[in-house]
Amino acid sequence: MKYTRAEAIEIALKDFPKARRIAVENATMGQEDSLAFRMNLAADCACYKWNPHTMLAIGYVMRNSSAREEVTA
Repeated sequence: MKYTRAEAIEIALKDFPKARRIAVENATMGQEDSLAFRMNLAADCACYKWNPHTMLAIGYVMRNSSAREEVTA
């Protein structure tokens, strides 16, 4: 079942309580899961020193929502 991005974020933050909300929101906004996304995510993780809960929450949101559909021009 796919959730909205907002729903998936709330679920992920409950499942991974040490995740950084702003990082999860910003990293998943308007994104689709792709090789380029994963490479940028790995670089961001190293640069910002995100904890494992943050990375797990981002992965959860990307797998369980349609993050890209919520972006409007």
